[in-house]
Amino acid sequence: MMYKTIKITQRQREIAKRLYPFKALIGSVTNGESNIYGALGEVVVKEYYEGKGLIVAHDNTYDYDLIVDGYKVDVKSKKTNYPPQPHFFSSIPSYNTKQKCDLYLFTMIREDLSEAYLLGYKKKNAFYNEATFNKKGEKDWNGWLFKTDCYNIRVDMLNPLK
Repeated sequence: MMYKTIKITQRQREIAKRLYPFKALIGSVTNGESNIYGALGEVVVKEYYEGKGLIVAHDNTYDYDLIVDGYKVDVKSKKTNYPPQPHFFSSIPSYNTKQKCDLYLFTMIREDLSEAYLLGYKKKNAFYNEATFNKKGEKDWNGWLFKTDCYNIRVDMLNPLK
């Protein structure tokens, strides 16, 4: 499993705080408590690809967050206290299946906002073909209860970043 570890800067945290100044996104699983993690995922991914010389637009819509080299990318982020492991899940809530994006790019953000892990990506159709579906209230491999119906794929099944 290959992922990129990015040290998050104070400037990136400030940009992320300005992205979502409201309480919660519609359908937020955490009622807005995790907005900062999602926003940081977007900021870090945008700057990562800009650093690679790609053209990136932050075109935040319901359907996608960024346009990276012509691809509509929806960034999915989770907070964590641990470095990513191959058996961890990357997830998409079932209410997001209609998003008009080309691919999903998954990140994990340290709870203390110090690091971002860029895990990898899946094209939208491939994600749903390979993911498993879990219902709200079911337990995952370590006993964590799913907070909503969602599709899940193991981190080691993601495509490495290019």
